[in-house]
Order: sequence, then structure tokens, then C-alpha cells
Amino acid sequence: MTIKKRRRRNQTVSEGSVNSGQMMNLALFIMLLAFFIVLNAISSYEELKTEKVKRSIELAFSKDPDIKEDMPSVRDDPLKSLKEGHTFDRLDALFESQITSFESSHSKTIGVMMVKVPYDDFEKAIMTTGQKDLLQYPSRQAVRGNFFLPTLVSLLRADIDGAPTRMEILINVDGNPAQMQNQEPLKIESTISTVGEFSQRLQTQGMPQKLINIGISNGDPDYVDLVFRKYIPFSPIEEEE
Repeated sequence: MTIKKRRRRNQTVSEGSVNSGQMMNLALFIMLLAFFIVLNAISSYEELKTEKVKRSIELAFSKDPDIKEDMPSVRDDPLKSLKEGHTFDRLDALFESQITSFESSHSKTIGVMMVKVPYDDFEKAIMTTGQKDLLQYPSRQAVRGNFFLPTLVSLLRADIDGAPTRMEILINVDGNPAQMQNQEPLKIESTISTVGEFSQRLQTQGMPQKLINIGISNGDPDYVDLVFRKYIPFSPIEEEE
């Protein structure tokens, strides 16, 4: 009799311990659920931060080598924009990668892009020999050194937006060019000679003459003004109509 009573007691205590443990687990679950409900209610959603997190996860687990190339280890590489997008976007990327400082503005609606670049930087970019055409190399291949001139010519000659792009180079002088022709002819002749060298260098690289227009303008001599616009061939028939 005594042995049977002890067995029943042990069984009763064991069942009570199990029920107590289940209640504690259930209470903990409800507390956690309530915590996350409150946390979700007071939290805010930011699209930009979410995209960065998603992009980071994609880069971490993706097996695509093209995506791996874009990992933000250093900074965005402007060279990757040279082979995609609008002509103005590609030109912006080229200037950013090869010119120390410049100012640019463009309107894709009007179809005009204007760039102000230091004269010395522009001269170096145009006249340096042994340059490479970046568009002739695969996207993944690193190209070092100067590649401004041949890449510029390739971009302007390509029918990226349905037609090639015309480039206007304005060499600035400190004064009215017409008056300086009479008062300081030697200075104007020197400027004209420089303009001719730029034009010759572009044509030697393969730039058609119809896509080049070079002139002299009144402005800051330390800068060169560049104007890019879609090339529209002259049609006498349309003029007569």
C-alpha cells in the first residue's frame, strides 16, 4: 500500500511540472508577440535604407560576376556609365574620369549639353599621344592611363540617340575677338593656331569635320567652353519648303 501511494504522488507532481512549464512558455511567447507588435507599430519605413539592405544581401549571396563587379568597396566608378544611357550621360562619365575639374549642364529635352573645362586640362586631354579607346575594351577589363580623345570621338560618332553628336569648341580670349583682330593681331593668330591644332588632332583621331565646330569667344581665357548637340544634316530641300 505504501509503495502504490508514492508512485501516485510522483505521477501527480510530474504532471504539475509539465503544465507549469507549458504555461511559462506560453506566457513568454505572448510577451514576445506583444513586444514585436508594439515595435512594428512604432517603427517607420524608409525606402532608401531598405533598398541598400536589399542590395547588400544581393551582392553577398549572388553568383553573378556582373553584380559582384558593382560591390561598393571603394566608390561608384563613372567608367561603367560610358557604355550605357544617353550620350550626355556618357560624356559626363568621360569628363568625370579624365578631367580634374569641370562644370556641365544639359537638357535632354532641348538636346544641348554645355561643359566648361580648364584650358590646360582640355589641352592635355586632347594633345596627349598614345591614348586608348575605352569603348573598344570589355567592361570588365581595367584600362589605365589616358583615353579621353579616342573615347570622345567614338562617343560623338556613334548613333546612340539616333544621330551622331556635333561638338563646338569655343576658345575664350580676354576681349572682343573682332577688335583684337585689329588691335592685337599676333595674339589672335596664336589663338587661331591653337584652334587649328585642336581641330587637326580630332580629325586625325577619326572625327569627321562635319561634327566639329571651333571658334573664338569673349570669356575667361583659363577655360574652354564646349557645346554638344545632336547633328542634324543640312537639307536645302527642307529650307525651300
